[in-house]
Amino acid sequence: MTPRNPVRPHLPLPSPIILPPTQAPHWLHISRCRTLPDPCTSLWLQAVEKFSANTQEISASLRAFTQKLQETEFPNDVTSTDELLRSQRTEYNVLKDDLLSASRHGETLLNCIKRPGEPRSARLCPDKLINVTAVERLLVQLEETERTFDEFWTRHEGRLTQCLQLRRFETDFRELQTSLEISLKQLSGMVEVGDSVTHVDQLLEEAQDFHMMTADQLEKAEELRIIGTQLIESEHYAVDSIQPKCVELVRMRDAFTTRITHRLESLHKCRDLQERIEKANKWCTEGVELLASQQIERCQAPEFAVEALRELDEFLASSDHGRLGSSRELKTIFEDVITPETKGLVHQVLKRIEDVQMMCEKRKSSLKKLATRLPRPIHAVTPEPAIPLHQPLQGQSSSSSTSASHPHSHPASPLHADLPKSPKSMRKASTLPKLGDSGDSPEWSSDSEAARAKRGHVLRELLDTERVYVSELCSILKGYKDEMLNPEMQPLIPVHLYGKSDLLFGNMEEIFRFHNEMFLRDLENCIDTPELIGLCFVQRKDTFHRLYSLYCQNKPQSEELRRQVGDTNPFFKECQRRLHHKLPLGAYLLKPVQRVTKYQLLLKDLLKCVEGNEGRRELQEAVDTMLAVLKCLNDSMHQVAIVGFPGNLADLGKLLMQGPFSVWNDSKKGLRELRLKPAQRHIFLYEKVLLFTKRAGKDTDRATYHYKNALKMSQVGLTESVRGNKGDIRKFEVWLQGRQEVHTILAPSAEVKETWVKEIKRVLLDQFEYLKGENIKQYSSRMQKGASLNGIRIPPLSPTAQHRSLRQTSSWDMAGNGMSGSGGSISSSSSEGRPGGEGGSSRRSVRRSTDTSLGDAPEEEEESWSSDYSASDEEEDQTFSESTEYTSSRFLVLADYNAMGGSEVSLREGDHVDLIKVGCAGWWYVRVAGTPYEGWAPAAYLERVLKKGSRSSPSVSSQESSSGLKHATSRSSVASLSAKSEEVNIL
Repeated sequence: MTPRNPVRPHLPLPSPIILPPTQAPHWLHISRCRTLPDPCTSLWLQAVEKFSANTQEISASLRAFTQKLQETEFPNDVTSTDELLRSQRTEYNVLKDDLLSASRHGETLLNCIKRPGEPRSARLCPDKLINVTAVERLLVQLEETERTFDEFWTRHEGRLTQCLQLRRFETDFRELQTSLEISLKQLSGMVEVGDSVTHVDQLLEEAQDFHMMTADQLEKAEELRIIGTQLIESEHYAVDSIQPKCVELVRMRDAFTTRITHRLESLHKCRDLQERIEKANKWCTEGVELLASQQIERCQAPEFAVEALRELDEFLASSDHGRLGSSRELKTIFEDVITPETKGLVHQVLKRIEDVQMMCEKRKSSLKKLATRLPRPIHAVTPEPAIPLHQPLQGQSSSSSTSASHPHSHPASPLHADLPKSPKSMRKASTLPKLGDSGDSPEWSSDSEAARAKRGHVLRELLDTERVYVSELCSILKGYKDEMLNPEMQPLIPVHLYGKSDLLFGNMEEIFRFHNEMFLRDLENCIDTPELIGLCFVQRKDTFHRLYSLYCQNKPQSEELRRQVGDTNPFFKECQRRLHHKLPLGAYLLKPVQRVTKYQLLLKDLLKCVEGNEGRRELQEAVDTMLAVLKCLNDSMHQVAIVGFPGNLADLGKLLMQGPFSVWNDSKKGLRELRLKPAQRHIFLYEKVLLFTKRAGKDTDRATYHYKNALKMSQVGLTESVRGNKGDIRKFEVWLQGRQEVHTILAPSAEVKETWVKEIKRVLLDQFEYLKGENIKQYSSRMQKGASLNGIRIPPLSPTAQHRSLRQTSSWDMAGNGMSGSGGSISSSSSEGRPGGEGGSSRRSVRRSTDTSLGDAPEEEEESWSSDYSASDEEEDQTFSESTEYTSSRFLVLADYNAMGGSEVSLREGDHVDLIKVGCAGWWYVRVAGTPYEGWAPAAYLERVLKKGSRSSPSVSSQESSSGLKHATSRSSVASLSAKSEEVNIL
């Protein structure tokens, strides 16, 4: 609340003037001065009384005005404060004029009473003296009142003016703060980095324009800060309010300047990266064009082969000018600007460079053979007498001896000995001759004429149909979508179609630009080279998936809108008539779906026409790529039908797989359900979530999937094989930490199960690689200084251990008699870890939850995986706290381990070690029993030695135990970082 005006002036206002009583006979006083009565005496007396009354009125007005000013509350806005200042200034001026007018009136009255020209005796008349004294006293009081009033007003006006300045400062601050926050929000939204040099240039221009547009705001912020500083220096009464705002102005200005500078620098780096990418793509395109332009038939002559070889050498020599550089260099330079999309693009370009270099090297190898082909020797032959027909053997022997005695003779047979058994074919390998054969030999061609003709037909069909497809897309966009904006066609457009062109056509325009500007040109440049055709599809895999996924996901809504409008509406009919199309729009909207399914058929036909190994790998990879794209498209179509999910499906990551399964649920949170019949669930595997849904509806096109449950992949463990009384080769399990919630899944077939298990393991490993990097950062900083957890001093890890702090989990199946059995298999990232054999009747499965190691073990050794990680300090401390119970305990070495650094210790299978300290990330500091050797070792290689008969109870249900069935489950799990317990299961 604004305080009232504290100024309380003491105004010496005029006091009432005591005049002679009017009842007294004036003539008594006048007679003493004059013999005759003065007629003006009564007039002076009345004038003095009026003047005194006037001063009393002014005194009352001043008193009321000062009281009003003292009670005034300063407004909180500029307008009210300004109006208050102007109104009070007006009142002050009125009162000031009244004071001045009263003073002038009193001076005039005083002069009239005194009459300077009168004789001295008249001026000494008592009546006149009384009047003069009264007027002079009033004038003095008016003058003192005016001075005090002016001082009071000056102070009040100054504070009111400061209030107005403060309100203006606060208003400007709020407006500037709002505008800067909006600008910062807009700047925060500028996260796009561009996917080409042109795009980045456009973003850079927008950022620079935005910077120039906001330069006025920064100048205003600086000006406002200066104004605030001046107010503080002028001893403003609201310094406590102005000072923080000046500090906030500096902070906002610096924050905005830092952000916009970082944005511009990032865009400049992105432009540099995109420029490198485009140079690399240009270099690759030039290489493909060079390979396609070299006519292999012409290169049969050595001189042409040498020329082609020189062109390839010059091209490869120029590769340093257009390459991106090494991955390490890219990470160092562009680490803060590379996005996942850009990272994929960089890897794609690097792969393309590698492919082009590989093809160039293959071409060089073939050209070198052609360039170094030895000419068939021509010898001068002297006519000899004819050899009798009855001496063939002698002639042959003579010829052989002659050949052996002449070192310059070159028989044809040794040349054939140096030839490769399977000649490689280049762009047109069907016409390559075999070195050493005669020029008119029919074996020069490695492909049959029929195969070449069929291959040429498939290539022509691929290119011709691609051109037709691009042309049809163009006609649809121009003939339908663009016509929706044509004013002449507006009356024909149905009401339901207004403003829904994007819904009807989806991203067809983006698909058209991709095929017209990129993919069609790629095919035209590579149409004569099957292996390059395959690379075109492989390199554009992500673009195919992205564009056609969006189109297919929008297709049901587009079809619904088209059916709602109808193919017979006047607008569609008129567009169809102008385009001379025989089919309605619906048939053309299906073209992208038909085209993307056609590619894999054409590629399969092309693969059948390729003989030998040249180009077969690239074409097979292209077939697999397009089949994978079709699978992703099919999965995305199912994703559209998911209903009831409490979130955004886009936040779950990429959809990897989907399919129907039978599911049994088991939870420890409540009573175990005795459910004999499984629930039918349609499961969706995303990168971040495993989604369980229930399918509703038998119609394939209109089926919906109702959300039932979701498991975060960061909390999921996997068991590949479910044995025992529940065993089935088609079953596998997914479970949460501690098996608090277990989902047993029955796949339709063993092949489907293997595919899903493999993909889930890949997702868990990808998540682990990410978490491993995060944990290494946290642990390395802690280990460099040494950490103390629960009183245990943890020395710094060696550099080797720091880089290998996360290894294969301590999960294995081991067999043997007693605790000294050496058989078992251990999954470890160390190449020295040796799997042991199996033997004995007792089989154990050990899962150490406190271990955090993981490596890249072979998939066949890893049956159970989990990615339930936690990197929080709280959970780490709990883990270490619970692990300290093993201090000074003895452990058995389960497999050989070779130390990777000076701070580690080598272990041998069957040895015993004593635990000294518990480290982090699955590393223990141990001493080999009976030796002085000690150091860090992975906990995954150790098993605690327990006394006989003190082992944990089997981890099976009571029903299973009582049934007497033998359970031989093998659960290798990637253990959770946040797990808090160790369990030893005797199976």
